[in-house]
Amino acid sequence: MGTTAKDLLNAPLPSEILKGSNLSTEASRKYIQNMLQQHLPSTDIKYLRNDLQWQFILEQHSLRKKSARRPKKTFLTRQQRKEANLLKLPREGWSYKSLGIIRNMWKDYMRQNLDFIKKAPSPVDPDWNSFSLVVAKSELIGAEIKVIRSKVPSLIGMSGTVVLETKLSFQIVTPQSKLKTILKEMSVFEVILDNLRFVFFGKHLATRPNERSVKKIKLQMIPDL
Repeated sequence: MGTTAKDLLNAPLPSEILKGSNLSTEASRKYIQNMLQQHLPSTDIKYLRNDLQWQFILEQHSLRKKSARRPKKTFLTRQQRKEANLLKLPREGWSYKSLGIIRNMWKDYMRQNLDFIKKAPSPVDPDWNSFSLVVAKSELIGAEIKVIRSKVPSLIGMSGTVVLETKLSFQIVTPQSKLKTILKEMSVFEVILDNLRFVFFGKHLATRPNERSVKKIKLQMIPDL
């Protein structure tokens, strides 16, 4: 039987090629150049000099890219935050006046968020949905909020600057520089920005602030207060 193409493909390299396997890099270059000059057609030899400029890329570069390892992020557990008193604010030592800087920062932040509107749209306007979503997902720390309705009568009329928001409550500093905690579920809140007045039903904000920014917001809700 004659030699087939498959046999030729699977055959070991000729000895005259294998003998150069232990040569240095420079000697290997010269060895391959000489071999190509001997076996290439004369029409291709004139291109040999330019072709050899990129024939040895694999010798200097790895096919496998080395990916830089990102440092693993470490977060404090809730228990660790609790032990370090990071979940509680001090009851004393607050100054309502000094929080004016935070209130102004919040106003600038909200003005930037609502920059795309000229005036507050009505529920029948095309911009109402996007306007409502921006407001509902905005950060409230630094906002001056007021309780306008509540199941706890003593809370009605209470106002202050939000210094901490949790899933179920707001902690505010009142104009009397007192730290107060207000449960969201039981109250309706009012926030005023320039000539805009926002009303929030606390039960609809009963989620963690970091989750509210990505959570799907219901655009139509039935108030119960």
